[in-house]
Amino acid sequence: MKLEIRWGALFVLPLLTILTMAGSAAAQDLEPRAFSQAPVGMNFVSMTYGYSIGEVLFDQAVPITDANGRVSSLAGAYIRTLGFFGSSAKIAAIVPYAWGHWNGFLDGDYVDTSRSGISDPRLQLSVNFIGAPAIKMSEMKTYTNNTVVGASIHVVVPLGRYDPERLINLGQNRWAFRPRVGLSHKIDRWTLEAMGSVWVYTENPDFFGGVKVTQDPLWAFQANVIHQFPSGIWFGVGAGFSRGGQTASDGVYGNTYNKSTRWAALISYPLARRHSVKVIYIDGLSTRLGADFDQVSLSYLFRWGGEN
Repeated sequence: MKLEIRWGALFVLPLLTILTMAGSAAAQDLEPRAFSQAPVGMNFVSMTYGYSIGEVLFDQAVPITDANGRVSSLAGAYIRTLGFFGSSAKIAAIVPYAWGHWNGFLDGDYVDTSRSGISDPRLQLSVNFIGAPAIKMSEMKTYTNNTVVGASIHVVVPLGRYDPERLINLGQNRWAFRPRVGLSHKIDRWTLEAMGSVWVYTENPDFFGGVKVTQDPLWAFQANVIHQFPSGIWFGVGAGFSRGGQTASDGVYGNTYNKSTRWAALISYPLARRHSVKVIYIDGLSTRLGADFDQVSLSYLFRWGGEN
C-alpha cells in the first residue's frame, strides 16, 4: 500500500521532516570553508552526487515503526567571486535533482513510496565584511590576514516537483531563507571556524489534505577544524546542532520540535591546476524528530578566471 494513502490523513506534521534527508535540503550545512577568501573574478562549476540513508523518527504518539528512507541527489552549481563594496563576496546558484524510496510499518502493515524529480533550486550570496577585502589573484600572494568574519543569505526557491495530492514531495511549495554569520581564524596551516544561522520559512498554503502548514524558525550552530597541506590537499571535521522548527497545521501545533546533533568530515584533493574533487560524510549523533541519516557525497569542481 502506498505511503501517501495510509499515512496522509493522520500524520501530516511529522512527515514534513522526512525531506531533510534529500542531500541539498539538509537543515544543517556542515561543509567547512563557507567564508574562505578567493580572488575576485573567479568562476566555479561543480557537480555533486549525494546519497542519504537512515531512519525517519516520529513523535511517540504516532504508530509508525521502522520507517526508513534512501535518497540520492545530483546537484549542479555555479559560483562567482566578486567585490561587494570593497569586500570579497560570492554568489551561487544550485539546481538539485533527487530520487528516493521510503518505507515503514503503520499499525503492523508495510507501506512504501518512491519519488524522483527536480528539488527546489537554491541561491546564495556571501560577503566577508571583515578581514577579506576584494583583491586580485596577484595580490593574494602578498596579502595575509588570520581572521575573517562574514555573513550570507541562502534562499530556497519553490520550483521543485510538488503535488498536493501526495504527502511526500521533493519540492516544499514554500520559500525558505537562511541568514548566517561566521568567523574563521587561521593558525599556521590550521583554521578554526564557528557559524550560526537560522532557517525562516513561508507557509505552504496547499499541503496534503488541503491544509495550510507553517513552521517556526530553525536555529543552528556549527564549528569546524580544517588543515591545509602544502600539496593543496585539505581536510576538515565539524559538528553542529539545530533546535526549533516546530510545525503547525491550520494553526494547530503538533509535537514536532526538532532537536538534532551531527558531525561531518571532508577531504578535498586537487586533480590538476583547475580541477579538484571532494568527499563529504555526515553522520547523525542524535536526533529527536526528523531523519536520523548518514550521508555521503562526491563533488567534482572546475574553476577558471581571476588571473588579472
